[in-house]
Amino acid sequence: MEEFSKLKIVIEKIQNWPEQELNVVHRSANLFATILGGYEIFAEQLGETIIERTDTGTSLGLAYPGRIKFTTKSSLTAWTVLHELAHIWDAKNNWELSIQLEKFTGGFTNKKLSLIKRFIPGQWDAGKLAPEKKPGFYGRKPGCNAAGYFYGDIPSGSNWSFNRKEDFAESFVMYCGWARENELSKTAHARIQRYLLPNGTKDPLYGITDNWSTYSKFFYPPNGDYTKTKRWQFINELINKSSIRS
Repeated sequence: MEEFSKLKIVIEKIQNWPEQELNVVHRSANLFATILGGYEIFAEQLGETIIERTDTGTSLGLAYPGRIKFTTKSSLTAWTVLHELAHIWDAKNNWELSIQLEKFTGGFTNKKLSLIKRFIPGQWDAGKLAPEKKPGFYGRKPGCNAAGYFYGDIPSGSNWSFNRKEDFAESFVMYCGWARENELSKTAHARIQRYLLPNGTKDPLYGITDNWSTYSKFFYPPNGDYTKTKRWQFINELINKSSIRS
């Protein structure tokens, strides 16, 4: 597709890609470019990005500087593509964007403090060494994750794999989907609305049963409006600055 070259995206072995998945990548990259202000700004901000479909283990996608690997085991979604492209943007800036987000939201990373939290009653919501697939044990509280990441303000969610890089990528996708009429919007709003569910309810978005009501104080923004979070504000300011610089 000619549009991919305008975006400086190279699809490896494009002849082997299902047309549907190429369309998902194109729509998602086009949305990213539109949010930033155009193809030229997208290409300048992210640089050349090589995309391939391969074995990624248990991950839907993996991002490295200038390269994204998507799984061949399941169909791509716009959410996954935007998430990995956000990682590319972060990597292009030496991962400084996620560090800036961490500081802007009042978060920090401290594995020693995370270890101490394991022994404080009510501060830890996972197993001793890893999460457990049952309500209240997924590792959603600040610092209750493998990275020792104490997120600040209000993210749209958290689990054992949450860290500042994942936070930046998810924050960007939430920004792209929130209060907009696109294929991300339903998921973006459902991620917030699930915290209104009673404890022990199965989340209709991912089919996970958890103590949603208890976690609402960590993840439900004022009046359920994601634009009131520092993450939305950070991404909005970052996009405005990127457009001006370009």
